[in-house]
Amino acid sequence: MVAALVILLVAVAIFWSSISNTAKNRLVESMEITILPEGKAIFLNKTIIADSVQAIIGNPIGKNAAAVNIRKLEGQLNKIPAVKKAEVYLGLDGLLKLKVEERTPILFVQNLKGQQFYLDSNGVVIPNTPSTKFCDVMVANGNIPVLMEGGKIVSGEITRNVMQVAKFVAADSVWNAQFQQLYVDNYNDVILIPRVGRHSIVVGNGANLPKKFENLRLFYDQGLKSTGWDQYKSVDISNLNQVVGQRTGQENIHTEPKKSN
Repeated sequence: MVAALVILLVAVAIFWSSISNTAKNRLVESMEITILPEGKAIFLNKTIIADSVQAIIGNPIGKNAAAVNIRKLEGQLNKIPAVKKAEVYLGLDGLLKLKVEERTPILFVQNLKGQQFYLDSNGVVIPNTPSTKFCDVMVANGNIPVLMEGGKIVSGEITRNVMQVAKFVAADSVWNAQFQQLYVDNYNDVILIPRVGRHSIVVGNGANLPKKFENLRLFYDQGLKSTGWDQYKSVDISNLNQVVGQRTGQENIHTEPKKSN
C-alpha cells in the first residue's frame, strides 16, 4: 500500500508538472469579456475594458501565457471607479477571460463646483463620462461640497446625510417612485422634491428615517385626503414629534436664523 501511494504521488507530480509546463508555454488565442449585470451596464462596455487591457499590459493576443501578468491586469481593472470587482484568468484553451462586475449607482450628484458624478450605495464616486448611459436614479444638488474623485469614498456630514436619505428612499419601492430629486439647502437640511405635487419635504438629517417617513405616510393618508396635494408649499418631517405643513401663500415659519442641529 505504501509503494502504491508513492507511485500515485509521483504520477500526480509528473502530471501536474506536465500541465504547468503546457500552461506556461501556451499562447493567448483570444479574449472574452463579460460585464455584469449582463445587458444592464451603465458605465462600462467591452471596448472600454479592451482599451484598459491594452493600456495596462499591451495587446495580449499572441503572447506567451507566461508573459501575461494576470495579477497586474486584475489589480488595475479593480481600480477603475465603475468596477466593483474584476476577475481575470487564462484557460488551457488559450482564452483570456475577464469577468467585470459594475457598480450600481443610487444617486446622481451635482456639487457646489458644478461637477457631476454618480455615487453607489457604498459612497464610491463614479465619474459621469460621455459613454455613460442614461440612469434613472435620484438627482442631488444644492449645498454639496464633496469633490469628484473617481473611485474614492465620499466623507463628511452633509454627504453622509445625503447618502442615508438616498439609500432609504431607493430601498423602498413606494418612496423611490415618489421622489426624483434631493436638495441640500443653506442650513444643510436635506429636502426631497416629489414627482407629484408642488410641495417639498424637509427631511433634515439622515437620522431616524423610518420614523420620519412613517409620519410622512400618515400625513399623506390623513392630512392630504381632504385638502389635496397642491395645498402645501412644504412639509417638514425633521421633527419626530410633529409634521409641519406650510400652506401655499403662507409666510415662512422660519423667521429667525436656524440654529445648528
